[in-house]
Amino acid sequence: MKAKFAAVASLSLILAACASTQPANVVPMAGGQYRTTGIAETERDAEAAAVKAADATCAKQGKRPEVSDSKTKYKGVVSEDANRNINKAGELAASVGVWLPGLSGDDDYQVSLTFACVK
Repeated sequence: MKAKFAAVASLSLILAACASTQPANVVPMAGGQYRTTGIAETERDAEAAAVKAADATCAKQGKRPEVSDSKTKYKGVVSEDANRNINKAGELAASVGVWLPGLSGDDDYQVSLTFACVK
């Protein structure tokens, strides 16, 4: 039983490591604006990746980002509600030592920010 649990735990850790947030690229635009898109498995992680890229861009100038527009897009293989329910079921199963495959990908959410660097 311990060997089975260890195998399940190891597989879960490996899969969690694969589902990482992708780095966000920053594109300069007219009028001193920038656009960046964070891509991740969750909306929160995608937003965090976009904000991190904006912070890094403005920090190089000794400034902070000021967001003028934010858009979130869900691009998963099932509906967003179904995806949430599948993930919750997987979390509950994992809490008792059972692994259930999910349909989430590390690119389910895209959060695009338009920002300017200000003092």
